Amino acid sequence: MSIAARTSSGTNLPGAIEALVLPMTHQGSKELLAVDIVVPVYGELPEALAATLSACLKQTYRISKIFVVDDGSPEPINLPRWAQSMAQICLLRLPQNLGISAARNAAIACSNAPLLACINTQVLPDPDWLATCENYLSNHLGVGACYVRLVPYRPNRILTRWRMRFLEAKFGERSGPSQFAPGHAVLFRKEALDLVGGYDVRYRRHHEDSDICQRMRASGWETHYVAVSRCISIQADTLKELAGKELRESYWYSPAESSLVHLYVHLSKWTLIRAGRNIVKGRFYFIPVDVAIWAYALWTATFRTLRFSQASDDRTRTTSPPKATPSAGARVPSEIPKKL
Repeated sequence: MSIAARTSSGTNLPGAIEALVLPMTHQGSKELLAVDIVVPVYGELPEALAATLSACLKQTYRISKIFVVDDGSPEPINLPRWAQSMAQICLLRLPQNLGISAARNAAIACSNAPLLACINTQVLPDPDWLATCENYLSNHLGVGACYVRLVPYRPNRILTRWRMRFLEAKFGERSGPSQFAPGHAVLFRKEALDLVGGYDVRYRRHHEDSDICQRMRASGWETHYVAVSRCISIQADTLKELAGKELRESYWYSPAESSLVHLYVHLSKWTLIRAGRNIVKGRFYFIPVDVAIWAYALWTATFRTLRFSQASDDRTRTTSPPKATPSAGARVPSEIPKKL
């Protein structure tokens, strides 16, 4: 299936607002492959988008085009003022929220570059990130995608430490094959993406990264981790953010799609297992975080389920046909057969 067909189905952040100078490349006489960048956006803070775009433009490897894809945000996303006049940056708007896979596919379908990078907002690649990844792909012809380590901007915050410990991938000191590339910042060969038809739009919120790498591997393309450069995560970790991610990791998306009972069982089981490991390993400082995120996630899901049930009941009452008023000679209500 083609990518186009899949597509249809006040914070102080580093580098957010500053003068930008496009970097000079340093590869000498080496022929440079064109690289496009895809940045999907859904309701992120303007400062976060500005910081990510700034980091992309500081790459030492020349970038051909940056596609910013607004995935039907509740409030339409606008480019930073300093970026609006740059022909290098293109803003695409989807008519409705289709999910991160469809958003990326929309930009992939517009790109003719042989290399394509997918970078999330709130992720700032180091200036040498693109040059490092391009050089790795050039020297490993069987690799279709590569990525580097992710480090937090504020590593000492307890919620950030919890996220990096339990929700993010582990990064080693040696480059080599990996099962999949976490979707924060990945450099792909366009031919590998085209071969598998891009991202699977059924993965709207997560697991799209592992799915595409598995399909690439089945088609003969490897995914590798590169231990040289890094990306910085400026995600503002809050209980709400982490609880939302726990809900997604537990496959609970909405009351209409997912079971609340299954969520209680699944999330409680894994929270107890994680808390037990933290106790055994002496990580007692994570216990309050375990409990707080567990409680916040279940409260959120329960509240949304109750609200959904109430709305469903209201719609049922509104759409029910009006009851006829008994006329003379008609049977009294007690004699009217009840609906089963």
